[in-house]
Amino acid sequence: MKSGRQQVDTIALYEELGSYRAVGAIVGCDHKTVKRYVELAGVQGQLAPVRHRARITDAFGELIRERVERTEGKITARRLWRTLRATGYEGSERSLRRAVAAEKAAYRRRLAREGRVYRPWSSSPGEWLLCDWGSAGKVPTPAGPRPLSFFASVLGYSRARQLTFSLTERFAALAIGLASNLEQIGGAPAYVLFDNPRTVTIGDVAGAHVLNPELVRLASHYRFSPRTTEYYDPESKGKIEAVVRFTKSDLIPPEGFGSLDEANEAGHEWCARVNSEPHSETKRAPGELIEAERELLRALPAARPQIACGEQRKVDRLATIRFASARYSVPHRLVGESVEALATDRELIVTHRGVPVAQHPLLGPGEVSVADEHYPTPAPTGIRRLRPRTEAERAFLELGPEAEEYLRAGAAAGAARLSERISEALELAAIRGPEHARQALDRARRFGRFARGDLEAIALSLGTTPPEHAPEATPLGLAGLPEVPPARSPPTPLRTMSAPLEPELEAGLRRLKLRRVRELAPELLQTARTQRWRPEELLQTLVREEIAAREASNLARRLKAARFPTPKRLSGFDPAASELARGTFSFLGSMEWLERCENLC
Repeated sequence: MKSGRQQVDTIALYEELGSYRAVGAIVGCDHKTVKRYVELAGVQGQLAPVRHRARITDAFGELIRERVERTEGKITARRLWRTLRATGYEGSERSLRRAVAAEKAAYRRRLAREGRVYRPWSSSPGEWLLCDWGSAGKVPTPAGPRPLSFFASVLGYSRARQLTFSLTERFAALAIGLASNLEQIGGAPAYVLFDNPRTVTIGDVAGAHVLNPELVRLASHYRFSPRTTEYYDPESKGKIEAVVRFTKSDLIPPEGFGSLDEANEAGHEWCARVNSEPHSETKRAPGELIEAERELLRALPAARPQIACGEQRKVDRLATIRFASARYSVPHRLVGESVEALATDRELIVTHRGVPVAQHPLLGPGEVSVADEHYPTPAPTGIRRLRPRTEAERAFLELGPEAEEYLRAGAAAGAARLSERISEALELAAIRGPEHARQALDRARRFGRFARGDLEAIALSLGTTPPEHAPEATPLGLAGLPEVPPARSPPTPLRTMSAPLEPELEAGLRRLKLRRVRELAPELLQTARTQRWRPEELLQTLVREEIAAREASNLARRLKAARFPTPKRLSGFDPAASELARGTFSFLGSMEWLERCENLC
């Protein structure tokens, strides 16, 4: 059975539509029920009687209503069920949940009818500043996207707005935002109203909010009195809530800002624009009213407090601080001291007593930024310094860095009896000289030769060892043209028999006219196998010898074609026995005139 109001709505809907079935589909009942309501109202002029069915919770209605009102509609049916069971309730918990839900709905309707009493809040000039945080999406940083927030404030009298963007909402960011906004205003008011985040209040005792000691020190620095709003009551600070909503709708772009600097620059331009436009309440521009209000504001201190210069960190014994799960170095002299870390979207600036001491790029979690100039010692290499204990070890290491590298490489390769190799190197240095020994040690290290007799074998083959780079051509000087080099003799092979080349390979070298390669290849191949040459070293030696042989052959052929009666060179010319000036002789001997193609006649 529907209530009287529902019956009236059903009849009015039928008069509009004229169809029982259409009305029944809308109100959720059978079309016959709609017909009965319409006919009863038309014939008898009255509504159908509403029958109320008794419920098992009716006897406990007063108790349910009293508990709902006492708890302001927050009590649950499960908590109330224990009390009702003690008073004789025998129904199910489901029935009680229905009754409690209906009573809560009735309580909310009564509260909505009675409503909250509002009255206008008028603020005197220089008296109130209201502050709150707002979200502005995310901004890209080297450490990844980070949430972007803005600290908004508004003066209660002039309605002038201020904004400062930040990458965090910790107390240091709040202090920096408040200091920046007060600097934009040009003074400090008597009272500053905050919300109740953990950065402002640290507890509540009997309704009294316990303020953060850092906030108390910040307020004493700027000489204002901090105030807080009620918990979960945004209506008690409607002015700043309106500024936050206005900022999100009018300033924050849908795609967000590209950087923190871009956001702060856009915020300053936006504040300058909105503060120059008439306010909807005062009909005057906040920029005009703040001029009169600024005379009543407290003067700002000459410098910001330390807490408004960044988040405080203590320097550990590694001369580093941790910020956003990353580690940054500071000068070693600050170990144990407290510093301030101020982060932007690109870098981290560390200050100590207001003086910047370190600057690092912003890193991601787990990364480390260390500057060498922050430490008195060089960076660790992970290589221990060698400590010779015997005279032989000292004499071996005095050969030079080649000896140290050979010893480290042998130890890393697990070579046995390295002390014997040291003795062999010292004997080699005594017989052939330190330079010869250093070359043998360097070559043994590069090719991993740490066995007995390897140093001696390498020393014997050093005449055939290819250089690291091809030698550069010697420019012509006063010594005149170079001597015709004699044909090089084949490199001295090791005491092993060299196998001849295969006929097909030898025929190919003859066809390519590589005579010198053909002569040296058998012995050099055997030497390369014994000394473990790299392929490019063998090829470099063969090519170098072939080029040298061809240059010598070409020079001899040209001298023969010139048909000089007696070969004479500048090295045998005596300038003192000639009338030619020494400067002219030096110029002609330098051969510079050949490059310039000048006529000497």
